[in-house]
Amino acid sequence: MNVSSVQPPFMNPSVPFTGSIHGGLQEGLQITVTGIVHQSSETRFAVNFQTGFSDQDIAFHFNPRFEEGGYVVCNTKQKGSWGTEERKMQMPFQRGNPFQLCFLVQSKEFQVMVNGNFFTQYSHRVPFHKVDAMSVTGTVGLTNISFQPPGFWQASAAPMTQTVIHTMQSVPGQMLSNPVIPPVMYPSPTYPIPYFTAIPGGVFPSKSITVSGTVLPSAQRCGSCVKVIASRWR
Repeated sequence: MNVSSVQPPFMNPSVPFTGSIHGGLQEGLQITVTGIVHQSSETRFAVNFQTGFSDQDIAFHFNPRFEEGGYVVCNTKQKGSWGTEERKMQMPFQRGNPFQLCFLVQSKEFQVMVNGNFFTQYSHRVPFHKVDAMSVTGTVGLTNISFQPPGFWQASAAPMTQTVIHTMQSVPGQMLSNPVIPPVMYPSPTYPIPYFTAIPGGVFPSKSITVSGTVLPSAQRCGSCVKVIASRWR
């Protein structure tokens, strides 16, 4: 899958959602799910990578549960039967808050990042190339589901970190030192267009967003549109 043939995103899909993955899963493919966890009486949501639109064969079931302090279940279903659960006793999501959830397909495992931080990995129990669909269910609203081709980024098994630096602001009669967190830097210089992503930490005074690129030789217009969208869910 090259950049020119990358699958377009699903925009504002309703939940429950089921959609096709064009060409199926490939090593190096990244799928990014952005949305918000609803405030509701429901306590779970799930992202499933499956064969077809049936839920009988799910290669990877990613299932956050807001129960018993919060944890995430990962599992595989084959011919309608669940395997052994793998539980991570952490909850990286918060009710009422937006999230960015990224799945990277590796040769031996899925790697999962939440809001820019490595969260977990899940070894393949069935061949990942059999997966050609995904579904999202439960107590979430979705903004978009986007697909980045192999080579978009190289994930690390170690958590990603940010370095806090200090800038000095000159104020008459005094000096103020304010901590500044640099914007998240993505290592790959190539992104599919249109490109959608969450802004970790949101927008605040002094935060900078830098967009760089190359105008294609076939372009008929030279320009760009960058939208920072604030949404409110009730």
